[in-house]
Amino acid sequence: MNWKINRYNKKTAKQFGWHPSWFSSRLRSFDDNLIYEVMKFQRRCNLEEDGMVGPTTYRRILTEREASEIEMKNHILINGQRIPIDWDVKIDLIKPGSYKDVEKFRNVKMIVTHWDATTSAKTCKRILEARNISTHFCIDNDGVIYQFLDTNNTAWHAGRRNINNRSIGVDFSNAYYLKYNEKYKKMGFNKRPIIDNSIVHGVKLKPHLGYYNVQIKAYETLLKVLCTYYNIPLQVPEDENGELLTRVHEESVKSKFNGIVCHYHLTRNKIDCAGLKLKNIIDSLH
Repeated sequence: MNWKINRYNKKTAKQFGWHPSWFSSRLRSFDDNLIYEVMKFQRRCNLEEDGMVGPTTYRRILTEREASEIEMKNHILINGQRIPIDWDVKIDLIKPGSYKDVEKFRNVKMIVTHWDATTSAKTCKRILEARNISTHFCIDNDGVIYQFLDTNNTAWHAGRRNINNRSIGVDFSNAYYLKYNEKYKKMGFNKRPIIDNSIVHGVKLKPHLGYYNVQIKAYETLLKVLCTYYNIPLQVPEDENGELLTRVHEESVKSKFNGIVCHYHLTRNKIDCAGLKLKNIIDSLH
């Protein structure tokens, strides 16, 4: 009988866009454990306890998830566990199909830093889902950390499978181009600082938008938690003078570097996060 229930749940998951992890963050498969968790949920909601995620059960779980996502948290999800963080977090999980489910514990040794080239974390998520790609975190304009994915799952953020498999993606919400500074003002934020001395891959970039101080503080706090949990060294790619390297770092490209990098360290096709004083940030965390 259970195989019929599992087949039904696979069908409605594809139809409605739900995932086993909605009922328990540790669930990845359509099996007896999922049926058990669905029945527990149905019992709590006074629904028929049949283990099947039909339209009514789906609406109830979706409503609970949406209500939960609005609330501010002080934890992040790591391998299904709630790990405390002294910062405001919104858990807003990205849709299934935009990442790779991982059942065993991931050996994370690298954090890849990006910018999202959008004006908000919510817009970032919408674009990621439309493109079927993902990142684990996005730091919004007000410094709130949005978590889109449990860190034990593999996000499609770095463009290389070997790097995705052992890394965590962190995005700054930053639209980059100066023309968007007026929009930030209309959104109720101060204008972003302008960076006019960025050099990436040996090329001086045109002036571009920088980072709010509160975003940097959020980033520092997030790095401390992640690096402590995964025992990631607080180090960045450096040049021969001991300064932050601002071009491709071959050791990182080969996924042999343990530490914190920018996206431009992985490919000449990217310039994020230009102007981010990554070495200064890491040095302040020691």
